[in-house]
Amino acid sequence: MKWRLIEQGCYNAAMNMAIDHAIYESVANGREQPTIRFYKWMPSSVSIGAYQNPKEINLDACRKYNMDIVRRMTGGRAVFHDKVDFTYSVIAPIKNFEYSIENAYKQICSWIINVLHKFGINANLENKNDILVYGKKISGNAARAMDKDVYLQHGTLIYDIDFDLMPEVLNISQELVRERVTSILQHKKINRKKVYQTLKNNFVADKEFKIEELSKFELMRAEDLAKTKYNAIILPVGTLLKNKGVCYVGGGS
Repeated sequence: MKWRLIEQGCYNAAMNMAIDHAIYESVANGREQPTIRFYKWMPSSVSIGAYQNPKEINLDACRKYNMDIVRRMTGGRAVFHDKVDFTYSVIAPIKNFEYSIENAYKQICSWIINVLHKFGINANLENKNDILVYGKKISGNAARAMDKDVYLQHGTLIYDIDFDLMPEVLNISQELVRERVTSILQHKKINRKKVYQTLKNNFVADKEFKIEELSKFELMRAEDLAKTKYNAIILPVGTLLKNKGVCYVGGGS
């Protein structure tokens, strides 16, 4: 099976989720090969689960920091996406993972675990979708087996933690964050470019792949979805938190 690799880009929250959605449609309709994509968030953002109440996060804090909020197509709780962290998505027919969501989770998460092991960081998979280092989460992952037997999984690898901003916007205590969350930089001083290159190498290891960009159809579809489906979250004061423009950044700075 051939794969397509889309190099790391930087987008606002609505566009990031819209691109994953557009790629899913392309793969499901047979227009594109199974796809691995890396991306960043600009500005730092919060994504909430498909069925989560937005009031569970601190909407006032998000408004104060001019932070984007977006609802994911996958489940789970709210995630703070710092602009320095790494995010990936893998979109492929479920048959690539022996028709098993459990196998897909384990296989994709193992690629991240292998990266951490290469840096001397001992990590393991817990609770099906969390990657922990000494009991603290360093990577959260979420998936959806959508129609036409196509599987979508995306997740974040935490590079650094803002112990002031993360707890404030997620509406949790700083003590809880320090107790339960960790980052690469807390264990190893490794520059982002090296982390990104190692991530890419492990995700495409033993695969036949080609580096490509989004198709014109995907880009147009994503721009439409960003406006109509992933556009904004209504804040308590009745205003809309609008998503900013899109920035395109290659590589792993």
